[in-house]
Amino acid sequence: MSKNINLKSVNLKALVKKFYKRFGKHMIFAVLIAILLVYLLIVLRISSLAKAEPGPDQEVTVTNSIPKVDKNAVNQIQKLEQSNTQIHSLFESARNNPFQE
Repeated sequence: MSKNINLKSVNLKALVKKFYKRFGKHMIFAVLIAILLVYLLIVLRISSLAKAEPGPDQEVTVTNSIPKVDKNAVNQIQKLEQSNTQIHSLFESARNNPFQE
């Protein structure tokens, strides 16, 4: 039952010529369709990833993302600002125009 396949007897050049002769004029169309299909698959994949929601183990709680400021430090800064006029004017100018150097 073992068949010996002789690859030398198969004439690949003739097969390729026959295939090209029959489908050569449609090759550009087939390549364009293939490229468009790949593009479509990429767009669909990006769309599905853009709509994906994080899992329950990946969600960040709001309390972790809000920084905490010490109230004692804020009170001390306000007292220092009120007691020193030079610092008070510096804070006022920074409040009025924060992007000035």
